[in-house]
Amino acid sequence: MIEQLRRHWAIESLSQLEFFQSIQWLDQIDSTNRYLDRQIKASQIRLPSIAVADTQTAGAGRSGNPWYSPQGCLMFSMAIEHSWLQSQNNPDALPLLPLQVGLAVAHALSPLVSKQPKVKWPNDVYVDDRKICGILIESSSVFSKGYVIIGVGINCKVDFGLSPMQVRQSAVSLHEVFAGQDQELVNCESVLIAFMQSWLELDAWCRSQPDWIQRNWSKWDWLADRNVQVQQPTGVLTGKADGIGKNGSLRLIDNHANRLTILSGTVRVID
Repeated sequence: MIEQLRRHWAIESLSQLEFFQSIQWLDQIDSTNRYLDRQIKASQIRLPSIAVADTQTAGAGRSGNPWYSPQGCLMFSMAIEHSWLQSQNNPDALPLLPLQVGLAVAHALSPLVSKQPKVKWPNDVYVDDRKICGILIESSSVFSKGYVIIGVGINCKVDFGLSPMQVRQSAVSLHEVFAGQDQELVNCESVLIAFMQSWLELDAWCRSQPDWIQRNWSKWDWLADRNVQVQQPTGVLTGKADGIGKNGSLRLIDNHANRLTILSGTVRVID
C-alpha cells in the first residue's frame, strides 16, 4: 500500500512539472532505453517522455556492458528530441548532454550526503570514491527527426550483499551515505523527483549561460588532477586529467606536457 502511494505521488509530481508528454511506470521491462526506443519508432508516444521500471531484466551500460539492476535501484529513461536541446542556442548542447545529466544527478544528491558527489567524466556519479549512479545516453532518429534517450540508474536502497565482488568493492548505495534524518528521502520516488527538479533547474542555467558547465565543472570533477588511462579504439592514452573543454571534451596533459583533447573513451584512474 505504501509503495503504491509513493508511486502515485511520484507520477503526479512528474505531471505537475509539465515537461513530459508521456509518463510510464513499469513493474518489469528488459531495458527502459530499449522500451522507449521501440515506442518512438512505432509512433506510440510523443516526446519528451519518461519510463521508470521497478525491475530491468536486460539493462545495458556503455560499450554494451551489463547494467547491474538490483532491487532498490532507481532505473529510468528520458527521451528528448534533438530540437529541444538545440533550442538552447548552444552548438555544443548535444555533446555537453552527458555532463549535464551527471551534474544534475550530483546536484540532486548533494543535500542528502555528507561528502559532495562528484562526476567522473563523462557522466558516472561517485560519492566517497564509489559509484552511486551510471548513465547511458543513446542517440537515434525516426522520420528524419533526431532524439536522445537518457538512461539513468541510481543506487538508492540497494543491498550489495549478493552482488558480484567487483560491484561490492566499487559501488555505494545512497542509504549507506545518507546524512539526513528522513529516510523517505532515499526512496526511489523521492530521488527521481529531486533529480527532475535539478535537471530542469540546471537546464535553465545552461540556456541562460551556455558556458555554465565549463565554468562550474571543477567543483564536481572527480578526475581533477588524477593520473588516468583512456582506452580508445586506436590505443591507450595516459596523462593527468585537466578539466574539460568548451564542448565537454576531457583535457589531458601527458608525460611530455602535451595537452590532449579526448572526445570519447573509457577512463580508468591509475594513481
